[in-house]
Amino acid sequence: MAITTIALHVEPGASEAVDACLALPMSIAEAHAAHVTALVFGAGAFRDASGADTTFLTDQDLISREERVAAHVQKVLDSRGIRFEVRGRSNFAYGVGEVLADQMRVSDLGIASFGPGVDIGKRFVVSGGIFLSGRPLLLVPPGHAASSYPSRVILSWDASPAAVRSVHGALPFIKRAEEVTVVSVTDDKEFRPGQSGVELVHLLARHGAHATFRPVQRGRRGVVHAVMDVAREIQADMLVMGAVRHASLHNLVFGSATMDLLDQGPALPTLVAA
Repeated sequence: MAITTIALHVEPGASEAVDACLALPMSIAEAHAAHVTALVFGAGAFRDASGADTTFLTDQDLISREERVAAHVQKVLDSRGIRFEVRGRSNFAYGVGEVLADQMRVSDLGIASFGPGVDIGKRFVVSGGIFLSGRPLLLVPPGHAASSYPSRVILSWDASPAAVRSVHGALPFIKRAEEVTVVSVTDDKEFRPGQSGVELVHLLARHGAHATFRPVQRGRRGVVHAVMDVAREIQADMLVMGAVRHASLHNLVFGSATMDLLDQGPALPTLVAA
C-alpha cells in the first residue's frame, strides 16, 4: 500500500499545541508526497492556554475558534508546500464519532493526536476512526517528535484479522524500517498452524523488511504491558497492533489490549486497524 492521502484530525487549541499536532503528519506527507485532508473541529471540551475548561463558550465562540485554527493550519501546510485541503465544522448529523471515519474511508491513512486523559468526545472520534473506517489510524502521543520513517517498528501479532490489517496498513513504514520485531504473546491465545509470527517474518522479508520474531508471555500485567516491555528494550519508535472491540463483560473478565491502549494512551506512535 502506498500512502497517497492522509485524513488528519486537528483539535482546536493553542497554536503551540496545534503545531505539535501537525509535526508528524506533515513529515509523513512530505516523505510520501501525500495529500492531507485536515479536519478541524472540537470533539469535546475546549481548553484555554492554562488548561482550564472553557465549555461555557457559546456555539459562535467555538465556531470562531475553529475557524481561526483552520486558518492557522492552512497557513502552516501551505508554507511546507504540501498538497492539502482544510475542512471545518460539520453539522455532525451522524455523530462526532463518525466524522473522521467518513474521511478515512477515502484515504490511505488516518492520523490523530491522542494521549492519556482525553475527554469522551476525542475518544469517540478515535474509536470511530478505528472501528468504522476500514482504514488504519495512527495515534500520536501529544508533543511527540516528528519522524517520517520510524527506524525500529514493533508488531503485536496474534494472527487475528485485525492484526493482519494493521500489518498491511503499516507496510509503507515497515519496509523502510531498519529493524522490525514481531512480538507474539504466547500465553494469550492459541495460534493455528501457518499463522505464527515466524511465518509473518518470512512474509515481511519478501517485502524487503528486516524482521525478527520474539515470543513473550503476558503474565499478570496484560498484553499491552508485555509488548511495551519489548518496545522499551529495543527502543521502538512505532507500534503496530490490531484493534478488537469486545463486549463489556469480556473486557471485565479477560481484559482487552485495545481498551488498555485507549485508556492509557499510546506511549509511542501506534498504528491500529480493526
